[in-house]
Amino acid sequence: GSKLARAAPYGGVLLLGLIAFLLPQVSPTSFVLSLATTALIYAIAAAGLGFLWGQSGQLSLAHAAVFGIGAYTAAICAKQFGLGFASSLPISTGVGLIAGALVALPSLRTSGHYFVILTFAVSEVISVVEMRWDALTGGVNGITTLPGAQTLFGLRLAGRADYYSVVVIFAVLVFLLLCLLMRSRWGILLRSMRENPDLSTSIGINVPINRVIVFALSGAIAGLAGQLYLYHVKSIAPEAFMSNLSIVFLLVVLLGGKSYLLGPA
Repeated sequence: GSKLARAAPYGGVLLLGLIAFLLPQVSPTSFVLSLATTALIYAIAAAGLGFLWGQSGQLSLAHAAVFGIGAYTAAICAKQFGLGFASSLPISTGVGLIAGALVALPSLRTSGHYFVILTFAVSEVISVVEMRWDALTGGVNGITTLPGAQTLFGLRLAGRADYYSVVVIFAVLVFLLLCLLMRSRWGILLRSMRENPDLSTSIGINVPINRVIVFALSGAIAGLAGQLYLYHVKSIAPEAFMSNLSIVFLLVVLLGGKSYLLGPA
């Protein structure tokens, strides 16, 4: 009985993923598949923010900026170096991880509303850089060039139904990972930091390091979602990743419940 209860959340994620896979069979229209793909990509990104906020108590308004960094990284890998989806995926995820960790650094000296305001400022600075660094980001025009026909998991990335299935696979993997982490010893440690950082420090928990790690994880998920977004819309520009998108992610988490794994979905 206890083993079944422990396995239930993972089974729930897999069951929902299986149901999501059936959408192209039920409603194969381009509009529905495009909307569902965008929703799943946003759910992945918001799940990273939900894990950060719900488990560690840290809220970032730079999440959309990190999401955009992942998208721009994948676009630059494609345009400048001719890298395909699979080759650029670890790069955009890794750059997102680094960006998330860098966003966390101010949290080591500030907290609460002050930190949230700082992350908003970081987001605005990143947007300005994306708009002004023409040689790398294409400036206000953005980047539209992507490599030709590609496949992943035997699915065509250019096909709307196939690409939707690719996004479903990544969504299931991300939610399974977060489910595992929430139920792990580290997840318990994060929640203890959230409830009482001073007490956690007094019993030997390295609060600063763990904050950086959870921000890095959230950033890696945002970077992954950013690449998925790029290959969905085929072109990106700075206005797609402004601070209002962070508000959208925040609302997604609030409406779904920051303590619930599948809330953003």
